[in-house]
Amino acid sequence: IKCMWRKILWVFTILFLLAVILCIVSVYVSPASVKWMALCPFMLRYVLIGLAALMLVWLFVNFKVAIPIAVVSFVGFKFVSHEYSFRDKSLDDKADFRVMSYNVKCFGILDKNSNILREKVLETISATDADIVCLQEAYWANKPADFPTLDVLSKNLKAKSVQKVRLNNFNYGTGGLAVVTRYKVINQYSHPFDSTANGFMYVDILMNEDTVRLYNCHLQSIMISNSDVDMSNGFNRENKDKAMNLYSKFSEASAHRAVQVDTLVATLDTCPYPVLLCGDFNDVPLSYACFQVLASGERLHDTFMERGEGSGRTFSVMGVDFRIDYIMHSNLFKCLRHKVLEFNIANDHYPVVAEFMW
Repeated sequence: IKCMWRKILWVFTILFLLAVILCIVSVYVSPASVKWMALCPFMLRYVLIGLAALMLVWLFVNFKVAIPIAVVSFVGFKFVSHEYSFRDKSLDDKADFRVMSYNVKCFGILDKNSNILREKVLETISATDADIVCLQEAYWANKPADFPTLDVLSKNLKAKSVQKVRLNNFNYGTGGLAVVTRYKVINQYSHPFDSTANGFMYVDILMNEDTVRLYNCHLQSIMISNSDVDMSNGFNRENKDKAMNLYSKFSEASAHRAVQVDTLVATLDTCPYPVLLCGDFNDVPLSYACFQVLASGERLHDTFMERGEGSGRTFSVMGVDFRIDYIMHSNLFKCLRHKVLEFNIANDHYPVVAEFMW
């Protein structure tokens, strides 16, 4: 009996070790090539708990076996640090500039009480007093007086420049990416992705007489609604179909994001200037999209990982929190603070703000 239990223990240990390794490797594998691997990072925290429990058992059975398990567990928990921070790591130094990234959901133009929502969004952004504001799903009217947005924001922030990229058309205006900044813009580039309302842009700005490249990006959305993830009726045929549909949406969006982020990274790798990057990635920190950007060029840094606290959630679905909005930067900049504002328009994204020393 003792021998049988030890064999069972070995089987579970090997399975959990392989599962953790697979989850770690999956963030480097493009979902465009292997779609199902995009799901693996979501399992990491759970298989790590199981592996930690097995490690404790092996400490009493054979501590030598527990050593390699501890090594793999340590590597796995280092990856989990992309998702959680257990203390506020903000610094008290005086910041040289402040950056905001925010998916504004068209300033509420598509929702009821659109004028009220717009005013709240504009007020929130203006109160942040950021030197650089990167907006995804921005909206500007064909006739600005009809539904003023970027022009009002520019005036409130005393901005020197407003740069925008059209990604979507409305009957009464335009949607896309926008950058509102107090710095002088000397160059702009935009790259809309085919057959989507997504894309990225960058502007070269002058900061302290030096050129800095500022990216604003919006990657492929999964396009899910609360009804897609509502499984309250238990395991039945309807919910089984929902689950398959949800997996199909997720895997297809992950594959699209992989292609999109490869295009983005190609421009990062050839960039001759220090980089500030903002964006709605529509993907979690443990994903191919995020790891490709973090590892690009001279290696960018995630402001949440440096100075964030808690889960850093920027989006919620059915009470489940996700961090899908990011601010990243080159080594030249030192992040002092990272904050997610407690403001949410129509159950959508939360704004992200980071402060830097130059």
